[in-house]
Amino acid sequence: MNTKENASDESSTAATPARQPPQLGQETFWSPRLRAQRGEYLKAVGGATVFVMIAIWAVVSIYWGSVWKEIDLSPNLNAWVINRDNGAVGSAVQEALLAANTGAKPHSTWTVIDPARYPNQDQIDYEITNAQSVWLVVTVAEGATAKLEQARANGDASYDPTSLVSLSYATARNFQVVPSMVLSPAMKTLQQAMTQLGSQFAAEYLSGAAGNQTAINNLARAPQTLVSPVILNQRDLRPYDVPVAIAVLVVGLIYLCILAFITTMAGFGARQPLQPFLRFRSLVAMRITVPLVAYFFTSLMISLLNIAFEVPFGRTFSYGAGFMIWWATTFVGMCVLGFVTECAISLVGPKFIGLSLVFWIIINVSVANLPIELSPSFYRYGYAMPFYNIRMIYVKIIFDVGQRIEILKHFGILWAWLVVVLLTLPLWMHLERKPVMKARQAAQQKQNGQPPASS
Repeated sequence: MNTKENASDESSTAATPARQPPQLGQETFWSPRLRAQRGEYLKAVGGATVFVMIAIWAVVSIYWGSVWKEIDLSPNLNAWVINRDNGAVGSAVQEALLAANTGAKPHSTWTVIDPARYPNQDQIDYEITNAQSVWLVVTVAEGATAKLEQARANGDASYDPTSLVSLSYATARNFQVVPSMVLSPAMKTLQQAMTQLGSQFAAEYLSGAAGNQTAINNLARAPQTLVSPVILNQRDLRPYDVPVAIAVLVVGLIYLCILAFITTMAGFGARQPLQPFLRFRSLVAMRITVPLVAYFFTSLMISLLNIAFEVPFGRTFSYGAGFMIWWATTFVGMCVLGFVTECAISLVGPKFIGLSLVFWIIINVSVANLPIELSPSFYRYGYAMPFYNIRMIYVKIIFDVGQRIEILKHFGILWAWLVVVLLTLPLWMHLERKPVMKARQAAQQKQNGQPPASS
């Protein structure tokens, strides 16, 4: 009898620690007393991990998809050949570039343009820098072959090998794509054509000049007509000469969104003690007015930051006008980016707002850095996205790329976003407030001893 009682006491004593409450700062992770808390923790972290794994394929893959066809879609970047020469130089250049259309990628798609459409170089330059109707133009000077032959025959020491064939482009239009996808393939094709053409000219000239002392003397006076008869003249009409623009045009847009998001989260936390006491109309007015004031000053500070780092505001407009347009763009853009997250936090709550921010940034970044022509057709939605339109205004101000009238279009798209977001925000707030009000009424009825209202 005593033995059974002792065993029962030992069993009770052994089970006691598991029933005792956990002690603050005294338990190990695998303590039996933390079984419930540990389970909740692992369940939450495991669920979040699974959720992130799904989000990688559903959300992050959008950005990967925007860049994976860059080389394959390089023919979407158009280029022109304007051949004003009826001789061997013009023929060699034109044939080499047209042959590149069926060659290895990356390469642009070359089109022969009637020289009569653009009788002077200024008109061609406008198409590249302002109209942005073409990425690269190769121009063969009028009578190029005859000029070379005449200079060689006369021993013209002033002959300029760079005067026959020119490449015109604007690196500032996209500093990542123009050098790698536009200029480099064209240079490779043209260098090969120039090498073959130079060898052909040298062989023809030397075979005809054998024993001709006059021809040899002329060649001695102008050796460049034989050694390097044609050298490509690269004309970067809008060079990417503002290194700090990388901070503005690439990462800076993400920072702009994050700064607006910080305002959203600060407002969310700050209004919790105040929000239950406000009428719905007052709550809507507060959630619109307070962020607008915050964005006004935040956008001013980040715009002034660019002055400190010598971003040129005076290339397209006067310096003052350029800065004011920049600030207006930043302010409207920040309002759009921020109020979208205001809507999101009402729709999904603080628990999922992080994923909403990631999604919002990714769908914007995916269409802002590379030309949309280099992404699959799905990404044409980018023409309507805030990042893309903010960036286009910035590029116009810094590098004078694009037409002034286009700024109105980009502003119009940003304002359309802002109007839609502000008009729909009260609806999302109402949906957010509805379950809270029901729970509050139920608690009040319970406190008053009334039966809960049927739903």
